[in-house]
Amino acid sequence: MEFRLADIGEGMQEAEVLHWLVQEGDEVKEDQPLIEIQTDKVTAELPSPWKGRVERRLVQEGDVVTVGAVLLEIATDGAAQAVAPEAKKPATAAAAAQQPAAAVAAAAPPTPAQGRVLAAPATRRLALELGIDLREVLGTGPAGRVTPQDLAAYAAGERKAPAPPPPAAPRRLADAGPDEERRPLRGLRRVIAKNMAVAHREIPQAAHLDDCDITELAALRGRWNALLKADGADHLTYLPFAVKAVCAALRFHPDLAARFDAERDEIVRSRRLNIGIATDAPDGLLVPVVHDADRLPLRELGQEIRRLAAAARERTLQQQETEGGAFTITNHGAIGGLYGLPIIRHPEVAILGLGRIRDEAVVRGGEIAVRTILHFSITFDHRVLDGGEIARFAQDFQRFMEDPDRLMLEMN
Repeated sequence: MEFRLADIGEGMQEAEVLHWLVQEGDEVKEDQPLIEIQTDKVTAELPSPWKGRVERRLVQEGDVVTVGAVLLEIATDGAAQAVAPEAKKPATAAAAAQQPAAAVAAAAPPTPAQGRVLAAPATRRLALELGIDLREVLGTGPAGRVTPQDLAAYAAGERKAPAPPPPAAPRRLADAGPDEERRPLRGLRRVIAKNMAVAHREIPQAAHLDDCDITELAALRGRWNALLKADGADHLTYLPFAVKAVCAALRFHPDLAARFDAERDEIVRSRRLNIGIATDAPDGLLVPVVHDADRLPLRELGQEIRRLAAAARERTLQQQETEGGAFTITNHGAIGGLYGLPIIRHPEVAILGLGRIRDEAVVRGGEIAVRTILHFSITFDHRVLDGGEIARFAQDFQRFMEDPDRLMLEMN
């Protein structure tokens, strides 16, 4: 039986093989983990859907393989073991691996060789049903978009796309000398490199820098943490307050909680305020998502952020805990630096960077006073948003952070 790479998450097209967990000739049980992979969101172990013996491993550790690719072959006791329930979209890696091989292969989308082919989702579904590789179809729609008419013409033997030119030989640096060391870009770091390159290449990014006086919020947080300590509960950081302030401001500026569909030239607003929290994990940056952050009480929000951050550091995040984000916050000030210019998490359209919080001398009412100041930045997609809208969002974020009473009134 052929064990194939299944789609274990929305939009997944490929994964990197991290570790083999079985050797050729090993006897394996049903649901026994076979291989550990790294997607652009999570690390997952894929279990065997059958009982049998590993005949051949067809990929190596470090290989990047596409959805539907055969990973290994398993000899089973009989064909009856190949029968599986009707394939459905898996919610977890375990569910994904239990799909029959034929269903996984049929569900595997074509992988573009020279960039993503422009086509509407309905056209992609039609191409999949007809067994047509979109890369081979000459698109006649706007910007070369493939249309249903193009598919019909292709099926009739017309409108074949010209063969792409051979890729240019990559320019390579000289081999490492005695004073250098080379190491391959693998695992999460390779995923981050790919995602950052896509975001930087496709999104025209601009930034807004500002600060806010959170002296009153700092005093409130201090009083609440004293009560929590007396009860033996976890303390509150500033991050849950910032998340609540962002959610309150997003209600007035919904275009910031959106993604940009470049294929259809559409801004897709999210009806749910799912907030991504960039987390500094040992292997690199991960972004778990707090779903419906605006609906969580402040203490529960703080606990959820803490739980997701721990899961990110321990590499135990589930696929659904990294999906569905509408807006992202990164707290680089917890490490240091007044300002940062974070890169937007594609295909979102904005990201808030929280800088250092420190006491500063400021002028209030014509006199110098010491106040607690939070520095922050907003990076935004200039295709979707303009500086004026970002400045107004920043003012609302400031308003809620500087006035805790107003923030409490806005919280559910």
